[in-house]
Amino acid sequence: MAPHESPACAVAPRIVAHNVQVVHFCRILISIIAGSACGIIGYTGISGFLFFTLSWICTSVMFFSRTGSKVEDFFQSPWILITHDLFQGAMSFILFWTLCYDIVHIY
Repeated sequence: MAPHESPACAVAPRIVAHNVQVVHFCRILISIIAGSACGIIGYTGISGFLFFTLSWICTSVMFFSRTGSKVEDFFQSPWILITHDLFQGAMSFILFWTLCYDIVHIY
């Protein structure tokens, strides 16, 4: 193994890619659920974005606790568990936040 390679690449690139896909699916799904809950509860403005931030942090903690101290065995970098799909998750959150808020509180 070359010194610049991470242990995850040495294990199996296909398995690492699958793990990243699972993280992607979980991130988007949790963003949709959190956005829907935020809209139904009726949060607006900064409180809604704080709700998103809290859900993102809780999801990251869940991923870290699930992998234990061996994050490099499952992913190329620990940052994947923190920043992967941040913008896609935020856009999904905002979409469902506004949709659910409009359905429940406006119509």
